[in-house]
Amino acid sequence: RMSAEDVKSSKVSKEGRPPRLYVKGAFVTFRRSNANQRNRCAILQIDGVNSKDDVEFYLGKRVAYIYKAKRARGKHSRVQKESGKQLSRFRVIWGKVQRAHGNNGLVRSAFRKNLPPRALGGAVRIMLYPSRI
Repeated sequence: RMSAEDVKSSKVSKEGRPPRLYVKGAFVTFRRSNANQRNRCAILQIDGVNSKDDVEFYLGKRVAYIYKAKRARGKHSRVQKESGKQLSRFRVIWGKVQRAHGNNGLVRSAFRKNLPPRALGGAVRIMLYPSRI
């Protein structure tokens, strides 16, 4: 059980962080039938979405699958001292929520490049933009 001091210290640490501008989700599977698998369409489970009605808010939202590569590539992140280039091992595959899949809150999404099989069960970020409100 947490004491009052523990609760206060946990609140202080969270206040220093910027707000999270995405919702967590998981890459469940590819769209498929008994015989065929369609790699161009990924099925995602969004945290807190349990019905077809809840999916309505997320339609058209951007999805990011973030992974760590073997070699650093010049683009984002920290600056290298000698060359002045920015290097990062993190890469992103961007996609978009297309429609609901069934009645339990799963969504279909299409990515610019198909997600790799090792991404199955992995985390995705559903960004809260573009806004349709």
